[in-house]
Amino acid sequence: MGKKSKQKVQARPAATAYDVAVSVVPAAYLCGIRLFARPCVHADGSAAACAFTGRVLLGLGIAALLLAFMRLTGADKATKRSFDLFLVIVGVLMAALPGTALSLCDDPAMACRAIMLPFSRVMGVVLCLCAIACELVADHEEPTGRKRRR
Repeated sequence: MGKKSKQKVQARPAATAYDVAVSVVPAAYLCGIRLFARPCVHADGSAAACAFTGRVLLGLGIAALLLAFMRLTGADKATKRSFDLFLVIVGVLMAALPGTALSLCDDPAMACRAIMLPFSRVMGVVLCLCAIACELVADHEEPTGRKRRR
């Protein structure tokens, strides 16, 4: 009978605080877009000029949430780096699209200009910063299996 080789099975490291933050930010963004940072509705029930913007921002939030959860399941650094890059792109789109490429209502007192626009910009920037921080932390981690010299 042959000898069985013993292979070391390396456990996946626990999620860091940055990994958790990258997952929580899109979830908080989606909750905010659905609960209080909603597009305007006219008194007669018709759609406002910002209705399409609200749908696009909801889609970006769903995309960011899916990317964040796929990032958590990524096995190697290259996969996580690619998800970090995509999360930065989605965060930039969240911050830049409303009010520039996507129309909002004209009145500055409307909910889309007073709540949805700043909320989307702040959360987009926070998502970008979290994804960049994850990338910077990943660069400074030591590869698994190597012992640190003293």
